[in-house]
Amino acid sequence: MQQSRASSPGSGGAGQRAVKVAVRGLTRRFGTTVAADRIDLDIRDGEFLTLLGASGCGKTTLMRMIAGLERPDAGRIEIDGRDVTALPPRARRLGMVFQQYSLFPHMTVAENVAYGLQAQGGARAEIDERVQAMLELVQLPQLHDRRPAQLSGGQQQRVALARALATRPSLLMLDEPLAALDLKLRRQLQAELKRIHRQTGTTFLFVTHDQEEALHLSDRIAVMRGGRIEQLGDPRSIYLEPANEFVADFIGDISFLDGHYDAEGGFELPGGARIAAPLPRPAGPARLAVRPEQVSLTNASSGLAAMIVEVAPETGSTLLGLRLACGQRLQARLLGLPASALAPGQPVRVQLDHCTLAFGPAAA
Repeated sequence: MQQSRASSPGSGGAGQRAVKVAVRGLTRRFGTTVAADRIDLDIRDGEFLTLLGASGCGKTTLMRMIAGLERPDAGRIEIDGRDVTALPPRARRLGMVFQQYSLFPHMTVAENVAYGLQAQGGARAEIDERVQAMLELVQLPQLHDRRPAQLSGGQQQRVALARALATRPSLLMLDEPLAALDLKLRRQLQAELKRIHRQTGTTFLFVTHDQEEALHLSDRIAVMRGGRIEQLGDPRSIYLEPANEFVADFIGDISFLDGHYDAEGGFELPGGARIAAPLPRPAGPARLAVRPEQVSLTNASSGLAAMIVEVAPETGSTLLGLRLACGQRLQARLLGLPASALAPGQPVRVQLDHCTLAFGPAAA
């Protein structure tokens, strides 16, 4: 991979679809803070696009401007080819689901789902039919007479999703909708979101700071920092072909090894240990980026000498913290629970497989 490359607004692997939302030069400042810095972005019809970044990166501000809840200082927003930059939220045909579900406590589940349809002035029979269809979509038809206080957090989230989809929005916007749920329930609802997205074909714009959630759910991901999109692409390219060190470090676990890349396709660490890593980059000082999945233990004498400094069991795997002979740190992820022989202080040899990431020159 090249040491750094920019991503165009339309890059990625979701296929070429019609543009549902076009953002051009969108800018928003709060005093001296730039929350959106001339952002260009195309959201394709029917895709699941995620805005991913740490707190303060501008992802929620960008979503709120698309929704009409925040006015940009400059730039343009088009939805279905129509300039909506100056239009209020109600004129944009959008649905929204927030972290706080905002269900009406005095209404039943069915009345909550029907609320937007009634505001649009639909016929009673049509509203009832649509409410029933939405409750079946989120698999809650049996709870139509309950009130929000009688529902679990996951059920409330499903009702909020049904209410947002009931009006057939042009775009469904979800702002950290699963953040308040426990891990097991969050994963269950992630699967539900994917199913509902497939069934409805609605365009989803999702905001999260959770990298695993973004990788699991999305057709494409826009990784944001400082009011800008650092990289836009499908989950595989974001994870395996990050545009720069920031994206590589932000998405998942990774180790950085500083050394020298030579013209013969090898990466030499301080002390002389060499890693075979044919990469499309010039010779010179470099920083090799290594995912834990690319590191394995070996009995071969050609492996790198290392010492285990940490053994961390995970769900279905074990993350090893290693210190190489040159003093640099490396992580390795092994399938299954740790063998009893693996313990801090144990010397091992490791090999690096399919190293495809290199940035440089090495950081000072």
